[in-house]
Amino acid sequence: MKKENLFFLVIPLSQILMVLEPILEKRPFNFWGYAGLIFSIAADILLLYILFRSSGRERLQRKLQELTYLQETEHMQNEILEEKQQKLLLMRSDLEKRLDEIRESLRQGEQETAQREMDEFQECLDKTRPVTYCSNAIVNAVVHEKKKKLHDLRTKTEIDLKVPRGLEIDPLHLCSIFSNLLDNALEALSELPPEQRSFEMHAEIKGAYLFVRVKNTATKEHAFRKRRKGHGYGTWILEYISQNYDGNYQAKYENGWYTATIMIKVR
Repeated sequence: MKKENLFFLVIPLSQILMVLEPILEKRPFNFWGYAGLIFSIAADILLLYILFRSSGRERLQRKLQELTYLQETEHMQNEILEEKQQKLLLMRSDLEKRLDEIRESLRQGEQETAQREMDEFQECLDKTRPVTYCSNAIVNAVVHEKKKKLHDLRTKTEIDLKVPRGLEIDPLHLCSIFSNLLDNALEALSELPPEQRSFEMHAEIKGAYLFVRVKNTATKEHAFRKRRKGHGYGTWILEYISQNYDGNYQAKYENGWYTATIMIKVR
């Protein structure tokens, strides 16, 4: 149950106090007293039903969003594999062509030309090699995909991730952490002019905990904006996950920078 819903407990508490007065004074209930008591109980039951239904709907919304992120991650991983396969096919075709050129240069005694062609081909291989941000496949897939969006926004980016494999955390939750942090940052950055867009992400293991920090430029209006319909579940999910793993989630806005930090127990 959400903290703000506790306010509604004032209603049944006030009703209890009203009923206690005649009981303590040993005064009998009249017809209207019994009618009021029955309606009060009915109202309390209806109130509890509404509160629990609202809580269940929010849990379902959170679960659906988490599943959406997991599906996106699986899609990202498939795209990465397809991209790698396409690059390998192109590289194989290019390699055969380059090798023929190098052999021909060597046959004609053009050592310098052959060496230059080999250097150019090595440079081409280095450029086509996929970027690996960390050894964790889920995190790497999420960041790989979101990095494209950061590039499209022409954002100055710094990413330093030290996230290993084999963490004791539900893959769905791990996916949700990085997806939500990145999506929140992307939304804030999209509201700024290109020259003001900067993004930093750092993650590492300290003892039994995984620490993830995302820092991005943002407007003050965005940082303190209330949750909008259909949006704003990201922060809620991050808080929920951190609580489930004996951790903590904090966010602050200072000097034009919005910083979100989450720590969770993973060992």
